[in-house]
Amino acid sequence: MNAHLVLEEKPTRQEQKFITLSKYVQKYPQGWKKRLELADLLYEMGNWQQAVSEYHQAIERQPQLLDVRLQLGKILQLMRREKEAIEVYEKAKSLSENEATQHHINGLIAVCRGESQKAIVAFKLAANLEPDKVVHWLALAQVHQEIENPLGVLSALEHVLSINPDDVVALIYSHDTLMAVGDIPAARGQLSRLITLAGDDFRVLQRQIERRCQMRLVSGKEGKLTKKMITSLLQQTPHGAEAHKLLAYYYILRGDWAQGVEVLAKFTAEHPHHPYGCYYYGRCLFETGEYQRAAQMMGKAYHLYPHDCEIYRGLCEILPVATSPLAPLLGREGNFATSPLAPLLGRERDGKWGMGNVVEEMLKRFPQRWSVWATAGRVLVECLKEIERGCQVSQEGTKLQPQLADAWFCHGRVLALAGKHREAVEAWEKGWEFLPVGGYLQSVPAAVWLGESYGVLGDVGASKRWWEAACEGCRELRELNPAMADYWLGRALLGLGDRLGAIQADESALSQQLLHPTRGEVEKVLRRLKGKGRKGLGD
Repeated sequence: MNAHLVLEEKPTRQEQKFITLSKYVQKYPQGWKKRLELADLLYEMGNWQQAVSEYHQAIERQPQLLDVRLQLGKILQLMRREKEAIEVYEKAKSLSENEATQHHINGLIAVCRGESQKAIVAFKLAANLEPDKVVHWLALAQVHQEIENPLGVLSALEHVLSINPDDVVALIYSHDTLMAVGDIPAARGQLSRLITLAGDDFRVLQRQIERRCQMRLVSGKEGKLTKKMITSLLQQTPHGAEAHKLLAYYYILRGDWAQGVEVLAKFTAEHPHHPYGCYYYGRCLFETGEYQRAAQMMGKAYHLYPHDCEIYRGLCEILPVATSPLAPLLGREGNFATSPLAPLLGRERDGKWGMGNVVEEMLKRFPQRWSVWATAGRVLVECLKEIERGCQVSQEGTKLQPQLADAWFCHGRVLALAGKHREAVEAWEKGWEFLPVGGYLQSVPAAVWLGESYGVLGDVGASKRWWEAACEGCRELRELNPAMADYWLGRALLGLGDRLGAIQADESALSQQLLHPTRGEVEKVLRRLKGKGRKGLGD
């Protein structure tokens, strides 16, 4: 398990302090204040097992320490020792006469039990009683984030930022959530605020680097600045998977794919039990076209940490490609039934190999997340050919988040893949109603899909209007992600019949290190378009 802690002291100072406190506690074992200092220090140093022991001993000597019990409960919760955490929280609740505190602790207990709705009710009650206490609103935002309710997250954070506009944690949550809902201008505003307040904070650095890599600021003067920021991030978090991932993609987006992949290969070799090391390495292999190795690495991440939603989604994206019956034709290893990955995820379900097991398990583990239902629906339709069930599963995502544009767009995509183009158009147009201003990150793909489905339905006028809207949106998208902007522009121009324009856009996307599997799709389209051109000249 990896966790980032923001420390007030340098590690060398911590070591000196640890030696001093340890000697003191050994000399005066019945004292509690220095023992509590030692427990806090052990927590900051990452030695949580020993910290838990010291917190317990401090509580034995001073049972009335409510804040210490809450700290102990939180650490146990982070260590996924939920039963122990609940016991600690229950005892803490009995010590407090403050009604808001009792509601807050009820919320913490509900989180440990996986009862998100009960947690939301409890934290709201606490916040209503003490509206000026940030801790209640932040806890509420975290639960909404856990169940992928971005509008709930933003509502809770609005209260936090009204109390303290400079709350760095709230601003980071707000930036990430605004990006998720597609409100790019507002997200940029929050990032600018964060850079002003805490530009060197590793969390802020990480988000700056991610944005710069998306924008392809990896060459020349801008590239040197990006590399300098990555170096700073690596110095702050030398064992952080995220920092090494960003370094890997810095090289890949410069065109040095081998060096980029090697960064994560080395990190994974040095940290073999880090689940996100394996996850990022698996994604990197997938996006550089090494599908079979990607599936194996993602399977390893799944075994290391089977509680993570991103790892499940990674499996659902990678395994169908890596284990396709077409794999041998693409120079990859054979299908799933004969693959060493088969026993990894279970043997067989209704004659289907492997993927059905992953999907069912994912739905069972994360039933409150709309994106899980959308992902499962797409796998069921596209890979397992369970058309009706896939569409029904995907629709559940829109029921969980009926005011989220992305939920409708993803459902529309599943419907289109199922050949239900009329229903797909209705879903996309419904999602369009909920798009924020500047939501071109989602609107451009949706416009292309609408153009394609209206084309299938025979509505030439509507199809043309949506493709033109996509071309317009690509101008704005280019500021955020020029490679993807050119990819979508190529599809839209192809729909409009501009073959030469589509070729130019596709070649531009490839030159900006467009990644797989989209890259493979573009290369195939380019071969077809250029082949048509040569045939036309011959005629």
